Amino acid sequence: MKKLKIIAPLSVMCLSLVGCNNKGTDGVRLWNAFSTENLISDWDYDDAENSENDQYKDRDSTLRFNCIRNENEGVQLMISAKNHINSFDFELPDVKGDRGVISKDHFSVAAAWYQDVGGTNEKYAYPGYYPDALIPLENYKFRRHNFIEKGRTQALYFNLVTDKDTPAGTYKGTGVLTLDDKKYDIPFEVRVYDAEMPDEVHHQSCYLIWYEEIQNGELKNSNPDMHMKYFDYVVSKRLSPDGLPDAYESNDELYINTYIEKIVKNDAIRNTRAPFVGNQCTYPRVKSFLQKLIDKNIELRLAGDTTIDLFRKMIFYVDDEPTAAKYPEVKAHDKAIFDVKKELCTQLKDYPDLYESFTHIENLVTIQYTDELVATNEEGGVECWCPQFQYFQTAENRENYIKRMTETDGQRDFGEHVWWYGCMDPQTPYPSYHLDADLLNSRLIKYMQYDYAIQGNVFWNVCYYSKYTRGFTTSRDIWHDSISWANCAGDGQLLYPGVAYGIDGPITTLRMESILAGNEEYEYQWLIEQKVNEYNTQKGTSYETRELLQKYYKRLFKNVIAYDSDEEFDAVRLELLDVLETLNHNLDAGMAKLLAK
Repeated sequence: MKKLKIIAPLSVMCLSLVGCNNKGTDGVRLWNAFSTENLISDWDYDDAENSENDQYKDRDSTLRFNCIRNENEGVQLMISAKNHINSFDFELPDVKGDRGVISKDHFSVAAAWYQDVGGTNEKYAYPGYYPDALIPLENYKFRRHNFIEKGRTQALYFNLVTDKDTPAGTYKGTGVLTLDDKKYDIPFEVRVYDAEMPDEVHHQSCYLIWYEEIQNGELKNSNPDMHMKYFDYVVSKRLSPDGLPDAYESNDELYINTYIEKIVKNDAIRNTRAPFVGNQCTYPRVKSFLQKLIDKNIELRLAGDTTIDLFRKMIFYVDDEPTAAKYPEVKAHDKAIFDVKKELCTQLKDYPDLYESFTHIENLVTIQYTDELVATNEEGGVECWCPQFQYFQTAENRENYIKRMTETDGQRDFGEHVWWYGCMDPQTPYPSYHLDADLLNSRLIKYMQYDYAIQGNVFWNVCYYSKYTRGFTTSRDIWHDSISWANCAGDGQLLYPGVAYGIDGPITTLRMESILAGNEEYEYQWLIEQKVNEYNTQKGTSYETRELLQKYYKRLFKNVIAYDSDEEFDAVRLELLDVLETLNHNLDAGMAKLLAK
């Protein structure tokens, strides 16, 4: 966050409006913000004496959406109020272009809920009121929370979802913002580039949902149906939940049938966690489970279904941040999984695709590289390394992890894999999902992941509605206490319970929408790679997409640290959209843009 002048804090920020009604709306300023900006409410953005405000002073109120077909695109409108605003509302527009109309039904608007964040482990962050939950405006109004305190800035978050058949081109329309009894025209400008977001997700992830925690937020609304709503909601953000709600309670047969319907057949899910905890990861238990998967998959193949692969999305994740004392357990668990794969894989010799995916089921351990855990066939170890983001800072470290994926010196059949993750650690300037961290950091994780050839991303929980500190877990007022884990704001909580606003399911956050945007931009890079591969096939060349994209990456980050420029990020993103559209129209012209210095 930029360092700006802090003004007086809110006297009341509550779920009740008692004592909150004042009057006056003169002196309002409306301006747009980049979707990567995490702007606190209690800064005086109009203080002319503060040079940090120069980047905001010339912003107009036009909302500019740039996306491809079948994509989400979010933008922010900031309302800076010099006087108290009793109520605000917004009427969404239809937007019109030469090739048609995008109706207002494709847009949504939410009000940012602000969390009071004091001192945290984000040492570069100012204390203040940070935007987090994005509450649908109609629900926000129903609770009568649509007011703005004098001297505060309120964000409205707009989301556009394009269809697969939305015509490429430019569109314009005018929305109407109402502040008390005054109306303000808000221009909408939409540019849809001629490319299509795939339904299938091409990056691996494992985002945990602690289903037992949902009760602490949703209260009486917590039930199996609600658990599945959380599962589906995480999937809608192009993320793979760690597992099904009742995975650990189901018998294997019931689990496998649900697994096929909810995960295997869903292109939006890339991974799922085998339903094992550490003490269950024994040779007999693993063998029994994987044998049932093999039997079921062969049964489906013999019945004529050549599409179902029960192993491609399966990962094991039973050892989390093990200490040195736990290394023998890590090796034992891995040895059990490896030995079962080695023994059972011969049953799939007549199905080469299944054999490949079965033998490459990953066993993930959240730990940085250590010689003590290098896996061998005889002793086990780490088959899938998953360090925190900061362990990729140096080129030497990144090269070492690449070698783990490509050169195992014959120590381990089936090879090794590399993922990464963040939680309490690291903090800025490294990437994180902390509530008071720079939002650009989380947006760029998927760019870094593509650049560094990291295969997947882990996050430990999306709905931690409790509070953990000094070794104890207690209840937490999640709407007013942002410190979820020790002194870290928002750690383990990317969603809010909908029950507080009459919503049957979770409420998203600015951080979750940033993650979604990064996930979709990962697909930009994947789509570009498909076109580069097509060009290589046609021309007999051997261009590497990651090398061609270096000129963009170098403008965004270096050694896992993002450059602090939302404007430059926006420019790079538009250039990538232009390249992608050009590749779709004319392969030679698109490659010329990628090859240009």
